[in-house]
Amino acid sequence: MTELCLIEVPWETRNLGMPAYQLKGTAKNYMAIELILQKKQMQSKENFFVQLKLDAEKIDEVKFAQEAGFRLAEMSICPYLDLNKVRSNILSDGMSSVYSLKTPGNTIIDSHYGPVQYLDSMITEEIIDIAKETFTTDRFHMDPSCKNAIADQRSGLWVELDLLKENKNYCTYIKTTKSLIGFMIWNQEGFILGGLSKNYTGKGFGKTLYIQSILDVINEGFDEISTNISVNNIPVLNLYSKLDFLFREPKYILHYWS
Repeated sequence: MTELCLIEVPWETRNLGMPAYQLKGTAKNYMAIELILQKKQMQSKENFFVQLKLDAEKIDEVKFAQEAGFRLAEMSICPYLDLNKVRSNILSDGMSSVYSLKTPGNTIIDSHYGPVQYLDSMITEEIIDIAKETFTTDRFHMDPSCKNAIADQRSGLWVELDLLKENKNYCTYIKTTKSLIGFMIWNQEGFILGGLSKNYTGKGFGKTLYIQSILDVINEGFDEISTNISVNNIPVLNLYSKLDFLFREPKYILHYWS
C-alpha cells in the first residue's frame, strides 16, 4: 500500500494560476484524504487545486475521495492499437500519403509530420488557435469550480508552452493550400492531443487526420499507439472503434478546489 502524498504538477500550476497537485497513493478511508488536504491548507497561504486519477474498479477509493470533498470530473478510457496487426493492411491498401485517402468533398489536401521543433511558425500559431477553440467542453469547462477564463486558456498554454517545446514530440498535420485543417501531437508513448479547425469539423476530416497520423507513427517504427480520452467524447470513441482500436484502463478523474 502506497502512502498518500501530493505531487505538484508545475504546468498545471502555471495554467490554473494556483498551486496544482496530483494526489498519489492508496486511501484507507476518507479521513486519510481529509487529513492530507487539511495539512496542505494549513501550509498554503493561497487556494490550490488537486487532481486524483483512480482505476475504475477502485470504487471504495472514489467514494472516500468524494466524502473528502472531491468532485467527479470525468471518466477516461485508453484506446490502443497494435500496429503490428494493422501495418500490412494499411500499407497494402496503398495509403502511403494523405493524397490517396478519400477526402471529404474531394478536397485537395497536403500532410506533413516531423519533430515539433521544426514546425513553421505560421503552422504553430494555427495549431495553438485550433487548440483554444476546440477544447471548450473538457472537464475543466464542465467543472463549476473552474472559471471559464482559466479553462479557456488551459489547452492553448499546454500546447504552446509544453507540447510544442518538447523535442521528443512529433506533429502530424493536414492542410489545404490556404489553411490548417487539423493536427495531432504524438510521441512514442501515444497520441497526446489532436484537434480540427472549427471550419472543418463534422465533415469527415477527423478520420483523414487519424489515418494519416497512424501512418506516420508506423513510419517511425512504433509497435503500438494509445491515448486517453473522455468517455463522453462519443464521436472520437466511435472513430477509434472504426479504426480497430481496442479499449482498456478506464479511470475516474476527480477534482478538488480548496
